Amino acid sequence: MSDVTFTRPEYDAAKNRWRLVRDVCKGSETIKAAGDLYLPRPNAADTSQDNKERYEAYKKRAVFYNATGRTKHSLVGAVFRTWPTLTVPAALDYVAKDVDGQGVSVYQQSQSVIGHLLEVGRHGLLVDYAAVEAGTVSKADELSGRARANIASYTAESIFNWKTRQVGGQHLLSLVVLREKVDVDTDDGFGSKQVVQYRVLRLDASGQYTQEVWEEGASTTSQVIAPFTPLNGLGQPWQVIPFQFVGSENNDTSIDDSPLYDMAEINIGHYRNSADYEEAAYLVGQPQPWMSGLSDQWRDHLEEEGIYLGSRAPWLLPQGGACGMMQAQPNAVAKEAMDAKKQDMVSLGARLIERGSAVKTATQADNDSAAEHSVLSLVVSNVSEAYSQCLVWMGEFVNAAGEMLYKLNQDFTQISLDATILTALFNAVQGGRLPEADFWQYLRDRGVIDPEKTDDEIRGELEAQATGPDLDDDEVIPNGGKPSDP
Repeated sequence: MSDVTFTRPEYDAAKNRWRLVRDVCKGSETIKAAGDLYLPRPNAADTSQDNKERYEAYKKRAVFYNATGRTKHSLVGAVFRTWPTLTVPAALDYVAKDVDGQGVSVYQQSQSVIGHLLEVGRHGLLVDYAAVEAGTVSKADELSGRARANIASYTAESIFNWKTRQVGGQHLLSLVVLREKVDVDTDDGFGSKQVVQYRVLRLDASGQYTQEVWEEGASTTSQVIAPFTPLNGLGQPWQVIPFQFVGSENNDTSIDDSPLYDMAEINIGHYRNSADYEEAAYLVGQPQPWMSGLSDQWRDHLEEEGIYLGSRAPWLLPQGGACGMMQAQPNAVAKEAMDAKKQDMVSLGARLIERGSAVKTATQADNDSAAEHSVLSLVVSNVSEAYSQCLVWMGEFVNAAGEMLYKLNQDFTQISLDATILTALFNAVQGGRLPEADFWQYLRDRGVIDPEKTDDEIRGELEAQATGPDLDDDEVIPNGGKPSDP
């Protein structure tokens, strides 16, 4: 029998893939803590303490090279090399500094969302309105921040269940179940514990949006907040659930592929090869001394006196005796496997591991860059559309009209300021062949002008400079007098 904790089959099928990529991106500590989930135990049938200790040493010597996590950070950094464009009415200006009610800006939150999409290909954004008391929200509450629309961010793992319903010619979300962890203070007031709860978003039978909250207990779940109906800025019930799915391919309810999954798989294979390579280097990397032609008495004598290595500790051998150092022949199989996987990760987009040394024409370089960033471009486009929709919903919550837009950079190449092009564009503006607004946008994209400044603000500053005091002129003294001493 299903209840609020029910998960859809496609969710169950994807969660193991999600865990793999999440763990790989977290790095060596998480991977090694997972033990034989990612590094098989040699001679697993041997459950002796000696074999357990050998496995711990085997795992400790292994080196995890986190190409996947570094690639994720590199790609997110490429997106924010140019600052996003945010256009909102004055009532929503606060999103530039606090979009979720916890001091996280829309820029920081969207960086995190892009990282999640690169890892698992799925995320969720809920637009909500935290009222002080039902029906008694004043303008002062909004201005003080006690009540304002916000965007809550939900990972793919926390979106347990969802359904859609066809209404007219479109499919609308009719159910979303979100798993949340809430910190609750302990009785002594110092400690805290986490309580698991489920936020249920529904379109009821009449087509109105409602919320309810269930809490997870030791043996069952119970409803702790009865269904209530959020209202928009006009005091009317919502006819849609203001929850936005974001994906690596599109923003519908389906689960998209993880862009970094293939690289994470190879990264784990590289880690396993490293364990074998380091084990072999430890076992046979040191020279092994040997002796031959010893009698029993001579052998016993050496064992009693001890054998030392070094130029000041010669070995005394009987007549006909021999000695030497045995060195294992190099075995490059594990190293070759590691190098091959490293090249595979490079081809899958690990730009920070190794850059190609071949000389390329400008056209070849542009084509390679376009292919490398095609998945990233799609992710960025989906995030931009999702946040633009969420801003529209926030405007409906606070009854604010105006343009709502959030646009992320999709030009991931290194942006430079070319003096020749800059001069030509400036001359085109002066000659009336290029609008000044386009020229200013060019300068915004290259960090010359603050990207948050509007065209009107730029124009006002330029006019103020043109009409301001000329600080280079000599001081004029009325009636031929002399300036006073400082």
